[in-house]
Amino acid sequence: MNPNSFSILGYLSVLLWLAVPLLWLMRRRISVPAWLPLLLAILSLVLATINSRTHVARIEVESNVPIADQLMIEAAKRKAVQKARGADVADIRFAEDGSNDFIDKAGLGDAESKYLNKLEGGAEPEWKKQKKSRGTEDDEKASLEDTLGGKKVISGVSSDSLPSDEVKRPPIMMSEAHQATAFRLNGINLSITRLAILLCIVLLVVEYLRNANRYAHASFPLPLPASWRNAFTQLPAIVHRPQPPRRDITQELAWIVRRGEVFVCFTKDASSLPATLPRLGKSKFPVDLLRVDSDRISDYFVFESLWYGRSCFVVDSPERATRLFASILKLLEERVIVRAHTTRGAHLVWNLDQSLSEKDIAAFERLASNTGFSLFVCHESRSH
Repeated sequence: MNPNSFSILGYLSVLLWLAVPLLWLMRRRISVPAWLPLLLAILSLVLATINSRTHVARIEVESNVPIADQLMIEAAKRKAVQKARGADVADIRFAEDGSNDFIDKAGLGDAESKYLNKLEGGAEPEWKKQKKSRGTEDDEKASLEDTLGGKKVISGVSSDSLPSDEVKRPPIMMSEAHQATAFRLNGINLSITRLAILLCIVLLVVEYLRNANRYAHASFPLPLPASWRNAFTQLPAIVHRPQPPRRDITQELAWIVRRGEVFVCFTKDASSLPATLPRLGKSKFPVDLLRVDSDRISDYFVFESLWYGRSCFVVDSPERATRLFASILKLLEERVIVRAHTTRGAHLVWNLDQSLSEKDIAAFERLASNTGFSLFVCHESRSH
């Protein structure tokens, strides 16, 4: 391999995509953001593309034949053509004939004429350049000016805007074998950088779905189907809120809504909660928080709304919260018998000073794991 096959940017692109799998393997030992390998892969593709267009594209094959030998070969070819066609012309020469006008080119075919002109350098005799028909030059000049829009347009063209040969960078000369190797390595480098970007995107999606149901590692909630998240990590039946928590209670509820899921919040401070929570952004697609403050809303209605992901509820009465929780346990028993499962996650957020009994928690954990429900315990105090 010729070291000049790649520029410094090309070698940097190779180092960057080599670092991508190393970062993914080292993420368990060192703290590395999940987006950093993707950023390196994108930067590697940019450098590889620049290297391909500005360096590899300039590689040309250098000729091993000396210039003197090339001139001798061309002279021999020219003599061979003249010898082959010399018998077809008369032995007459005119005063205006040059040294290369021994052969009557008018009698040659197109291919032979082009070949002979190539051997002679393609130079046109001076008398042919000066020979013009009357009025032809003026007519062509006027026609060209009319096509471009007149003399004002032509005179207004700046020479700075015209392409200059001095801007072109000189070619990179190397042998034909090294050129083929450089082109092959350049194609491999570009393919690997694109593959690295694709793999980073796939790994990011897998990492996101695997942590979506983990309270300590979940990030940026999205309204994705619950089956996608559960395929990597099952929704836990019981989640105990750590101390200190990651978010306050309002943000916890907003997090559930942004995941496209529903909840019933048992809290003593319902007045601090907003009337609606957005599914996207700060105010888009708001979801109403229905207050269960009387018997006008039945326990069965609350359960069915949670089961089908229709509404979110807030209960601020400890007595009603205890009764509703018991009703949910009974209804979950019926759904477990028929092996039913929710299409969306349903969360019971317990934010009361009165904690649940161990018996209720164990019963809920047994039923919730088979139905798609989850209990989020904000804090525990005395048992009732």
